[in-house]
Amino acid sequence: MDDLHCEIITPLQVVYDAPVGLVQVPGEKGLFTVLKNHAPIISVLTEGSIRVIGKNGHEKHFDCKSGVVECKNNKMVILIHE
Repeated sequence: MDDLHCEIITPLQVVYDAPVGLVQVPGEKGLFTVLKNHAPIISVLTEGSIRVIGKNGHEKHFDCKSGVVECKNNKMVILIHE
């Protein structure tokens, strides 16, 4: 997989599913950014905003009350409670 691909999933639906340039998430120890070829990571998310910049340059924000994120082999899955 050449691009970083991101899925954002709530208990009710998939709210985002596309290739991205970067994703910024509210981790337990602060905001962190994931780019293409990031080292594998699993983290708990806290309340805040998830910032996604798509391959087309458009920026989107998603509210997060809590959740988890896993990124491995340029595949990022974010499970959130809105």
